[in-house]
Amino acid sequence: MHRLLIAFLALSAMIPVAAGAQKSYAIGIGGGASIPVGKLGDIEKTGYSALLTLALGSPDFPIGVRLDGIYNNLTHATPVTGAAAGDLRVTGALFNLVYAFPGTYAKPYVLAGAGWYGSKADTTGAKTQNNLGFNGGLGITFGFGPAAAFLEARYHSVSRTVAKGGVFQFVPITFGLMF
Repeated sequence: MHRLLIAFLALSAMIPVAAGAQKSYAIGIGGGASIPVGKLGDIEKTGYSALLTLALGSPDFPIGVRLDGIYNNLTHATPVTGAAAGDLRVTGALFNLVYAFPGTYAKPYVLAGAGWYGSKADTTGAKTQNNLGFNGGLGITFGFGPAAAFLEARYHSVSRTVAKGGVFQFVPITFGLMF
């Protein structure tokens, strides 16, 4: 009986290790270019973007969740005489659903979601405007040593009232690593 108990405890101690080998989360960082589109492209130029992400999902299921923190700095174009000039800074906290297509080395994916966006012109006295918005895009992940690298492009649309400047859109192209 004593040997049976020891064998059972040894086997049960090994089971969580085998199940834990399939990671169900990843933390990622990324950065790249942020491109203004639509009317925003008339007053801002391409800037830079940064991304911090927490990806949740199962390797056996193609649908997952990503929680993203974003920072984008769009460079102000040549100012119009008499107009206040300043870069546009956009931060955000986003919730996204991700669908990963099957693949061995490289896995393409699509993602879409919504979240809170804070935008502020880098001028004296400007206040942050908090608005809801949505995003969608596509990307690809591939093995990169002990981590996974990703490359993605996403379309962001931030809903603001006409009095606050109206809706604006931008497209960050991001390269990053998931750990």
